Amino acid sequence: MVPKLPIAAALAAPNPVPVSLVPRAQREGGQAIRACAAGPDALLEEPAAAVSVAEPNDEELFKQVRSGDRASLALLVKRYEHGLFALLVRMTGGDTHRADDLFQETFLRAVRAAVTFDASKRFRPWITAIAVNLVRDEARKRRLRGEVALEAEDGAHLHGAAVDPNGTPAEHAERGDEAEQIRAALERLTEKEREVVLLHFYDGMTLAEVAYTLEVPLGTVKSRLHGALTRLKGLLDGVLG
Repeated sequence: MVPKLPIAAALAAPNPVPVSLVPRAQREGGQAIRACAAGPDALLEEPAAAVSVAEPNDEELFKQVRSGDRASLALLVKRYEHGLFALLVRMTGGDTHRADDLFQETFLRAVRAAVTFDASKRFRPWITAIAVNLVRDEARKRRLRGEVALEAEDGAHLHGAAVDPNGTPAEHAERGDEAEQIRAALERLTEKEREVVLLHFYDGMTLAEVAYTLEVPLGTVKSRLHGALTRLKGLLDGVLG
């Protein structure tokens, strides 16, 4: 059986879906790295066990960025070039060119606003909030100009449908169809509902982080998510069984 996408698994639960039981994507950052002994003398010593040294977290890196450390900025960009870019692709309806521009602008804005960052807070929700606001502003300008967002060319890419190398062609096709149906349903949500779903399910944020990112009360996030899931379940009922 083909594994369900995160949102599909949630919608498969009995209606209504309690927010407290909604599964979310799990993604942990800050992978440990191995440090190597430095200097020629180290080669003459007895072999020692490798020392695990934790990478600086995002907040520590951004503190260095505020001091003008370009290497720390490059590392931060690298950490976010997959997850944040993927979120921007989803939020722009699959337009990778717009997403790329927005990704770069997000970090430019972050650097310019570095002095406003509260070092006691997490960096990820803060920079994601910058990205979300950029998407909102850009979408508003496009609507005023009468432009229409480009359609997604690949629904599976938009919504994280990872390809199983061991899956059959039929399973790949089924998963792609599921992702496309979900993408189409998400487009029928309100902008606010869609933001909550994307941040919670596909970006892996907790509800508290979503509330911080969108600058709304936690209760509002729960209400929007519950409403979005109820609407999605109605739109996809019988499709993702």
